Order: sequence, then C-alpha cells, then structure tokens
Amino acid sequence: MLAQMGIAIIACLSYNILLGQGGMLSFGHAVYTGLGSFVAIHALNAITAGTSSIPVSLLPLVGGFAGIGFAVLLGYVTTKKSGTPFAMITLGVAELVFAMSLMFSEFFGGEAGISGNRVAGQTVWGITFGPQIQVYYLIAIYTFICVALMYAFTQTPLGRILNAVRDNPERVEFIGYNTQRVRYFAFIIAGFFAGISGGLGALNFEIVTSEVVGAGRSGGYLLFTFLGGATFFFGPIIGGILMVLAFVLLSKNKEHDWSINFSHISKAPYGTYALTLLLPGNLKSQNNTNSYKTIYELKDSIQSDENILIISSRFAPDQEDAKVL
Repeated sequence: MLAQMGIAIIACLSYNILLGQGGMLSFGHAVYTGLGSFVAIHALNAITAGTSSIPVSLLPLVGGFAGIGFAVLLGYVTTKKSGTPFAMITLGVAELVFAMSLMFSEFFGGEAGISGNRVAGQTVWGITFGPQIQVYYLIAIYTFICVALMYAFTQTPLGRILNAVRDNPERVEFIGYNTQRVRYFAFIIAGFFAGISGGLGALNFEIVTSEVVGAGRSGGYLLFTFLGGATFFFGPIIGGILMVLAFVLLSKNKEHDWSINFSHISKAPYGTYALTLLLPGNLKSQNNTNSYKTIYELKDSIQSDENILIISSRFAPDQEDAKVL
C-alpha cells in the first residue's frame, strides 16, 4: 500500500501543476499516466524478450518520456483554450483514448490488458526487483526525487508566470508573455511526471489494462487533489495518500469474503469449486472463514432456490458432478 501511495502522490502532484499552479481543470489526466504505463509495460516485455537493454530501474523514465510525447502531441491543441473549453477538450480526448484502448488490442491488449515480468534483464548489485520490498524502495526513490523536482518547478520563473496566468491572464498578455505557450509548457511538464507515475504503476503491478486511461482514474486524481488541497504544494501529497486509503478501504467487503483457499484441492478432483452467489454464510467452512467447501461437501447444503456459479478446470462435469448439480 505504501508503494501505491508513492505512485498516487506523483500522479496527484503532476495533476496539481495543471489545476493548482495553472488553474487548468483537466478531466483527462489519466491519459498520460495510462499511456506512460502502456509504453513502460511494452518496454518491460522488450527487455524480457532480449530486444532491449534498458535497465528495469529506468522504466519509469521510459513512461515519463512517453508522457512528454503524448503531451506534446495532444497538449498543443488542448491548451489553445482555457477555462471550461479546456476542460471539455480534455474530457473529449480522454474518452477518445479510452475508446481506442478497447479497439486497438495490439497495443492496449484489449480487455485483458498487457502483462509483463519485472524480473528481467541484467541485475544491478544483485537487485532483481522480484521481492516487493525492492520495488517499494525504487518507488520511494522516484517519489522523493519527483516531489523535489516539482517543488523546484514552482520556484522557477516558468512556475511563477504560470501562477500569473492562472490569476490574471490578460495582465500576463500585456507584459508580453504568450499565455498559451506557458500553459503548453506546463502541460508537457505535467505529462512527464504523470508518465513516471504510470511507469512505476506498470512496474509495481506488472499488468496494465484499459482502466488506467478511464474516466474513473482521471476523476480520482481530480477529486483527491482537490480534497488534499490544490492551493498549496503539499496538498496533493495528502490527497494521494487519501486516494489509496479510500480505494483500499472501499474495496474491502466485510459482509462477504470472496477469497478462495485452495487447501482443499486434494479433496476435489480436477479442482472443482463452487463460488456461491447470494448464498447463506453457513456454506463456509466452520474452522476457516476464508475457505469454501468443495462441491461434494456442498451437495447437502445447496437448495433448489439458491443460485450458484460453478468454476471448473474441465469443460464438462463428470458423472459425480452431474449428480450434484
């Protein structure tokens, strides 16, 4: 969970470059984190296949440069407008990319997504990134570096003039600055850090699906950046932590535990199990609340008016299965 917090902190801080620093309300920030994830996972697969010699520890930078590329491509049109038109354009771009993620399965992997194996390439100092703790330390290092760089950006002349564009764009035009160009440069920088966040996510989870470019992910960045506080720099850090905590807590279903313990695999030939839907809790094993009884143990408890879903490793049940069903 700490690794996820580091990834979310980078993503929310990069989004705050747009929202808090530049006053640009974006509904499509997940496009750049997601596309960075896809490019990073393809680079990871290239390392696994031996066609690339990039160190695994530099994969987040691959995602960052991918974020720059897509921000350069899409941001020029997007930043020509500000305010509500900017928000609507980003929403349209986000929906377009999400639709493409389901259409172009060669790059996006379709509904199944793209998976990889981070234990690939040459090891450095014996670090294979197989244990999760090694990935956590890598994410922690990237998080501290990115936070420091984004804070330094706020103190640069570009960061200061971006604040001026947010507060009074007409006055900025009067003193000779091109507000569209300022927004464009800030958009590219935000895309770079968003891509790093996506690359870290690909390395952490080893799978990237179309959900990473969806509207729900963009809405999460917007909501929790705002909740943490978009008006000061460290607010998105709080928002990123809250986002991970909220997703973890909301994903826990305290009423039903759907995890399956395969410790009874020897009791059920071919690994046949029943995943119960709308069934009473007494179908769970009494001595282990996380394990479900096999289909043979359930035959005396299943009633005719209860709905069940049978998961089997075979396409057709044998005669004993048929008798139970």
